[in-house]
Amino acid sequence: MNYRKYLLEEVMPFWVNHALDREKGGIITCLDKTGNIKDTTKNVWFVGRSLWSFSLAYRLAEPKPEYLEACEVLFSFLDKCTRPDGTLPFTCDRDGGNEHYRQLYYSEAFAAIGCAQYYRICHKEEVWQRAEKFFDICYTFYQNPETKVPFPGDTIPYRCFGIEMIMLNLAQFMRNAAEAEGKADPKYDALAKETIRQMIVGGHISDEEKVVREYLPITDTQLQPPQLDYTCPGHVYEAAWFVLCEGEVQNDDEIRALGFKLLDYALPEGFEKEISLVVTGINDPDLNNYIWWPQCEAIVAYHLGYNISKNEKYLRIAKQLEEFSFAHFADHENGEWYTEIDKDGNVVNSDKGTILKGPFHLPRMLFGMMSLTENGDILTYMS
Repeated sequence: MNYRKYLLEEVMPFWVNHALDREKGGIITCLDKTGNIKDTTKNVWFVGRSLWSFSLAYRLAEPKPEYLEACEVLFSFLDKCTRPDGTLPFTCDRDGGNEHYRQLYYSEAFAAIGCAQYYRICHKEEVWQRAEKFFDICYTFYQNPETKVPFPGDTIPYRCFGIEMIMLNLAQFMRNAAEAEGKADPKYDALAKETIRQMIVGGHISDEEKVVREYLPITDTQLQPPQLDYTCPGHVYEAAWFVLCEGEVQNDDEIRALGFKLLDYALPEGFEKEISLVVTGINDPDLNNYIWWPQCEAIVAYHLGYNISKNEKYLRIAKQLEEFSFAHFADHENGEWYTEIDKDGNVVNSDKGTILKGPFHLPRMLFGMMSLTENGDILTYMS
């Protein structure tokens, strides 16, 4: 498959043509299958996520003027939705107000990598300064997890495996932007090392049970459902390929071994052999249907696992996932992927964008696959 062609012709045009809010700034992601707007509420995660995706598309795929314009539209909205203390909400209205604040710092992490990558193509110092400010907010919260109750309604703080994964990714893309632009800082490498150390010794990974638990209590208070014993294969696959990327960058077999362990531990519960799809989360109340993003993460994770190890098992799984996903999630008439399908591959939710779906997981998978197929390794993606 020509991943570059698919990205340029079937994915990015959908978002350029339908989602960018050129009047107010930012991006509207709640779109039906043809791109009609269903809700103008904006997910602030996707301001940063989309900024990252369009920046990489411009730099790694093709320097199209519309990608640069998209970056300008997205970056302009950050001023509207940033709170007085420098943090970002989870969602806001079209103008940037009426905020809904979610306690985890995903919005700031994605804004940081978005600004960092945008800086690589615009070289505006204010953009880099904004990236560093968002990074510092995330790093402060990460170092002091007891100060953040993860979600509204929770009564105790707890550590999330997803945070370790996202902070590793944050460290990697801040580091590669800083090094490429003559702004190298050891704090990014230090954070990458710390997140990997936490994955190894932090308690999320049970070698006895061969499982990765998403949540761990920080205090002596016992977690209750749904956090108790919850696992999220999609996050494990994301972590697996981020860790394998780090192992390649550092040429470190111990880091690679952690990545392969994550791949293998995600497999028994996360992979449905009869239909070749990845479930969203173990212990979810409803596992009848399947959503797009874990498939993207598993596809690139297993392809990368094979690229490094030459283990045919990983290649076989990657091909099964890829074949089924492109056959049932992809809309070749209107572009992009549907949100949700059932076990038989029938489309359950034909929306191309929701409050949690926008131009990120699918483009990121395609960037990774471009690097693997066009250059033979993941290092171009990680450059």
